[in-house]
Amino acid sequence: MPSKVLIADDDRDARVLWSAVAEAENLTVVEAEDGREAIEKLKNESDLVLVVTDVMMPFVDGYEVLKFIREDERLMHLPVIVSTSDRTTRSLSGLPLDSRTFFVNKASGLDNMRRSVANALGKP
Repeated sequence: MPSKVLIADDDRDARVLWSAVAEAENLTVVEAEDGREAIEKLKNESDLVLVVTDVMMPFVDGYEVLKFIREDERLMHLPVIVSTSDRTTRSLSGLPLDSRTFFVNKASGLDNMRRSVANALGKP
C-alpha cells in the first residue's frame, strides 16, 4: 500500500501546493478542509507517514490536531509539519513539541516546503 500524507488546511491553494510537494515524494495525499475533518481522517486512515496541518482552521485549529496526534498511541510517532503564517512562537506554550514536530512559515516558498517534507521524512 502506498504511504499517505494528511494535508489539513482550509485554504485550497495551500492544499494544492502541499499536495504537489507530497506527490513529488511519492506520497498519496489525503485532504482535510478543517481541523475537525482532519481528526476524523486521522481516526480512520491507515498508512499515514506524515501530517501537514495549518494552524488557523475552522472548528479545530492545527495545535489541537497536533495535540490529538501526540496523545494517540497509534499516531504519536508521526512527523507533523505545522504550517503557519505567524512569524512568532507566542502561541506555542503548552504544546507537545518534539523532534517529530516541524514548523514552516507559509510565506517561505516551495523550496522550503520541499525541504521540510524531506526533513520530516528523514531524507537528506
